[in-house]
Amino acid sequence: MDDTPQLPSPDPARSSVKVYGGGGAAAPSSRRGASPILAGILVGIPAAVAWAAIAYFTGMEIGWVAWGVGAGVGYAVAKSAHEPSASLGPTAAAIAVGSLLLAKILILEFALPPILAAELLKNQDAVTGMFVLDMTTRKSFTPELQALLDQADAQPGSLSDDQQVDMQQKMAAEVMARVASASRAEKERVARAGADSYLKETGFFGNFKDLFSFYDALWIFLAISSAFRIAQSKSS
Repeated sequence: MDDTPQLPSPDPARSSVKVYGGGGAAAPSSRRGASPILAGILVGIPAAVAWAAIAYFTGMEIGWVAWGVGAGVGYAVAKSAHEPSASLGPTAAAIAVGSLLLAKILILEFALPPILAAELLKNQDAVTGMFVLDMTTRKSFTPELQALLDQADAQPGSLSDDQQVDMQQKMAAEVMARVASASRAEKERVARAGADSYLKETGFFGNFKDLFSFYDALWIFLAISSAFRIAQSKSS
C-alpha cells in the first residue's frame, strides 16, 4: 500500500486566471508629466530673483536678462507638458509676465536704492546737497550756527539781512568742511539716506513706471513672445 499523501487535483475553474486591460491591478506603465503651470512658476520665480540679484550686485539693470527669464519659463512649460495642448503658449506667456513683474518689483525694492545712491556719489554737487540735508536734519552744525538756524525756523523774519547772509555763509563753510573730512562710509550712508528719501517722495508707482524704458519694453516683449513660442511648439 502506498502511504504517500495524495495532493488534491487542481480545479480547472480556479486555475485559469483572466487578465483584463493587459495587467489587471498593476500600476499603469505611463506616467503623467508634471504640471506645466507649476513647472513654469518654479522656474519663473527663481529667474526673477536671479535678475534682481544681478542688478543688485552689478549696479545695473541688464535688460536682456528678461529674455532669458521668458525663454526659461517657456522651456519649463513645454518640457513638463505630457500631451500637446493649445493652452501651453498662453500659459507660458502669462507666467512670464508675472515673473517679469516680480523681478521689476524686487529690483525696485532691493537693487534700485543702492544703484541710485552710487549714482549720487558720482556727483559732487549732489553729495554736498545731501550733506546739507543730513546736517540740517540731525542739527549737527556748530552750537552758534545751530542756534541761529533754530531761531530762523522758530521766528521767521527775526534775523536781519546781514545775519541771514552770515548764517548762509557759515552754513556753506561747515558743510564743505564736513564733506571734505567725511569718510567713504559716511558719504555712502548720506547718499543712501538721500536715495531713500527721493524714492519715498516719488512713490512706488512713480518709481515702478520709471523702470520701463523703451529698451525694457523691447526685451520684455521678446521675453513674453519667446515663452509663448517655445511652449506652443509642444502643441504641434
